[in-house]
Amino acid sequence: MKNTNKIDPIAKARKHPDFNKYSKDARARILLAREVYNARLKKGYSQQKLAKKINSTQKEISKIENGEVNVGLDTIFKLLQSLNLKFQIGKSFLL
Repeated sequence: MKNTNKIDPIAKARKHPDFNKYSKDARARILLAREVYNARLKKGYSQQKLAKKINSTQKEISKIENGEVNVGLDTIFKLLQSLNLKFQIGKSFLL
């Protein structure tokens, strides 16, 4: 017999008034996480080596790559420079 009383947690979450805000915040962190991770691997850097290059810690790099933290602009620019990534706002590239 099929249980028809199941509640879809995602559907329930989408009903929350702050869902869109949190979704957008999470999306930005996930995009940054993916770019940093892929660029770091392409360069052959360990998390420890990247952390040293930007004057941070391996734990912080791990949190960034897992999308667990909101990263400040100073750290973003250090990451971009160390990983040769570009940052674009509209049609303008900042690096």
